[in-house]
Amino acid sequence: MPKISVIIPVYKVERYLDACVASVTGQTYTNLEIILVDDGSPDRCPAMCDAWAEKTPASRVIHRKTAAFPLRAIVDWMFCTGDYITFVDSDDRLELDIMQRALDRQQQKNADIVIFNYICTNENDEPEPESVCTAICDADITPETFWPHFFSCGDQCSYYVMACNKLCKAELFRTRRFAEGKRYEDMFLLPGLIDSCKYITCMGYQGYRYTQHSGSIMSQGDPRSYLDRSEYLLEWTAHFAAKGDTLRAEGLLNDAIDNLAEKQRFDLSTPEQQARYRMDCQACADAYRDLAKRTGQRSMLLRAVLLRLGLPVYRTFLKHKI
Repeated sequence: MPKISVIIPVYKVERYLDACVASVTGQTYTNLEIILVDDGSPDRCPAMCDAWAEKTPASRVIHRKTAAFPLRAIVDWMFCTGDYITFVDSDDRLELDIMQRALDRQQQKNADIVIFNYICTNENDEPEPESVCTAICDADITPETFWPHFFSCGDQCSYYVMACNKLCKAELFRTRRFAEGKRYEDMFLLPGLIDSCKYITCMGYQGYRYTQHSGSIMSQGDPRSYLDRSEYLLEWTAHFAAKGDTLRAEGLLNDAIDNLAEKQRFDLSTPEQQARYRMDCQACADAYRDLAKRTGQRSMLLRAVLLRLGLPVYRTFLKHKI
């Protein structure tokens, strides 16, 4: 029987942790390795993790002294010994048969990744109104068809990105790590992960129960208010440019530029954040210069020069051009 490593990052979730782990230990598929990653949680979570490890032979705990990022642990794949890897956020739950269903699907299709559907619930594990994701249904996808499908899903595309509703071959992660200290680290990982696949399959079955509450990352403000968003868009720009899809790359780059132009959104109260903002703006200029080299379009080179002069100059140019 193949082994599945279930990684549960833990930070300040003592209200939800027991229900989460119980939904994993109660799976109908039993050949699991359960890895609880205590990411320096200051509450009762470390002791709760230890208690689960004591009573569940398949469980073990990794205690980290400090949180690299307080709301989402960064996991080192070297701790995993399974043939497959899945993630469960410690305030969420799994349906008890999802690992068996996902593994059956993987073996039927020989898929590198199985993406299963989710349902949003409130803090009492009750389904939220209109919580059904219509973008994830029974379907087979290749890396070539993944991106057109992804970009056509609108707001629901984020559920193709998050790590938690997937069963992945462990070999995909031998040379990959989550981006350290990033709020949306899944977004940084996705392009390279998809490119490593030969085959992806999706299940409409709602096997993941995503808990929406005030402490969850999805409820903590507009993503456009964090520099991480522009930074992963810049990485995606480079990714698609290298693949020759310069049209998609320019669209992503313009999204990053538009986001950075909303300077008032960001917390730039420290010298470090101010320097980071300046570097991101310069990275936009560099990205346009790269696109100009790839396409030979002088207009792109002009945009790169204007961006070097600063976003206000660039925006003024666009306003007058229009």
